[in-house]
Amino acid sequence: MDRTGWIVIIACSLGLFVWFDSQKKSFEKQQRDLAEQNQQNFQPVNGEGAEKEKETKEIQKDPVIDPVKEQSVTLSNGVADWTFTNIGGGIKTIVLKEHDLESPEVVEKEGLEKASSIVLNEHSKFPIGTLSKGIGQFEGLNYTVVSQTKDRIEFRAESPEQLQVTKTFNLAADEDPGGGYIVKMDLDLKYVGQSGNYSLNDYFLYAGSASQLQDGNSRDLYTGFEYLRGSKDKFRSLNYLKKDKDDIKGRELHEKLQWVGVSNQFFSTNLYVRESYESSVWASRFEVGSDQYASEGAIGLPKNIILNPGESKSWEYEIYTGPKSYQILKGLDGRRKEIVGFDRMPIFGFFAEPFAVLLSWLMNVLYSGLGNFGWAIISITVIMRLLIWPITAKGTRAMKKMSKLAPMMQEIREKHSNNPQKMQQETMKLYRDYGVNPVGGCLPLLLQMPIFIGYFAMLRSAVELRHEEWLGWVNDLSLPDSVGVIPGIGIPINILPLLMGITMMFQMRMTPQAAGPNQKQMQIIMSIMPIFITVICYNFASALALYWTAGNIFSIGQTWISQKFGKEVELKKVDRSMKRPPLGPPGAKTKSPKPQQVRTGGGGRRKKR
Repeated sequence: MDRTGWIVIIACSLGLFVWFDSQKKSFEKQQRDLAEQNQQNFQPVNGEGAEKEKETKEIQKDPVIDPVKEQSVTLSNGVADWTFTNIGGGIKTIVLKEHDLESPEVVEKEGLEKASSIVLNEHSKFPIGTLSKGIGQFEGLNYTVVSQTKDRIEFRAESPEQLQVTKTFNLAADEDPGGGYIVKMDLDLKYVGQSGNYSLNDYFLYAGSASQLQDGNSRDLYTGFEYLRGSKDKFRSLNYLKKDKDDIKGRELHEKLQWVGVSNQFFSTNLYVRESYESSVWASRFEVGSDQYASEGAIGLPKNIILNPGESKSWEYEIYTGPKSYQILKGLDGRRKEIVGFDRMPIFGFFAEPFAVLLSWLMNVLYSGLGNFGWAIISITVIMRLLIWPITAKGTRAMKKMSKLAPMMQEIREKHSNNPQKMQQETMKLYRDYGVNPVGGCLPLLLQMPIFIGYFAMLRSAVELRHEEWLGWVNDLSLPDSVGVIPGIGIPINILPLLMGITMMFQMRMTPQAAGPNQKQMQIIMSIMPIFITVICYNFASALALYWTAGNIFSIGQTWISQKFGKEVELKKVDRSMKRPPLGPPGAKTKSPKPQQVRTGGGGRRKKR
């Protein structure tokens, strides 16, 4: 390709990147303007109207709770602190001791004494485990602490309708499945009235809220509500919740409902039913700051439950409040490993999960030996490339043969330019004569794509990579490795994606180009591909760019070794004139058939007279 072509390609790619960035900023500005406009539209014209509006909002969203002093109790183990409250009788917040909100770089830059811990459910007004009757409709019960130990607490309250509610929370041990992030909850409902009965059809159990992380790629795409019915999980992002769908309003019944939860990119709060039942779910989103939102949701109690006087019903739940770590969640019942979301990839999700599971396991195994996730990722890349080296070498030889067939293919194209069918037949005959597989050069790429997709699926929620450093400028493998911004434009300068694009260009220049009727178009596509991939992956996690860059460097080295020490590919016709080998075991001598005797006439010997 000439210089003008390269200039046009680079200019178009930069224009595409700037357009993407401007569209993103424009969308964010529209969201802010829309929020301000809505606020102005609902602004009352006088103070009396303001008071009425405030009262209306409180009636719609907040329960009517008698003035009571809040009592908070904190239970702790080695990994988290759970703060319980008597208002609502549930878990108010969870502090994760082993997961920091700020990275070490931010702590140093802002002069903090230490990083603050991740806090779950911090933006919700209601504790996890609160009874609800729909979106924004929460019970107005104040609970009494019946009993308490260092790892157990029991709440009890009675509604005006004479429904007695008892909730017992027990912390799981650190050595139990769940890594210490499990709280077991027993819910007991008893109708203590003297007559009539009480229906539980309208009750839900609140699963808490999840908000976007302040730092990271935790955008609307990764924050939302999720639930599992049967064997398949459903995830509803913040954008989906914004559209006010009917299937998350508590109207649709789900068979074998096993769990519901809310999560962001790296952390989750999950409410699991010990024995699945048929019920419904509700979910919504609410604003927690400027352009920041959180999701919340609940699971319904089993349908068609009616309590007679003195009758009670009990259910057992497990509440997981921790990181979306596959290595932890895979040991839990109820397919809670689906919380990680390896198979939530669009189009490719059905085969991304097995590769993501393998790569997650291998990455953690290598980390335990190397002590650094960056080197673990590079090691995985080398291992994978070594495993497919024989196929890659075979594909390279096929492409070299194809390139040597170029003159003969050109001759066929010129000879049969007016007969495409004949041209195709002659081309395929040429491939057969010289033993060339036209798709042989594509095999390495086809093998690498599932691995790459699995890598991408894994890295989207790999909590292990948060705040993990590699080399000097790479201080968080879960984020882009920005070292600054371009003055006047505001585009971040990410080193690893740029290295990825440059090494990809070198790799493609060293790779032999296959001949064919669309050779020129393929060359253009292969020239544009590195720039296009760089633009698409520019703001992805630096771990992904590190994996791809290491793979490109390995391929460059592999190609150089093949060219330096490999045998020259010879182009010769396949000898198809060989006779079939004789039947029987190898080396066995075959007996020549006995010549048949030809009878010329007469019979046996004549008798003498």
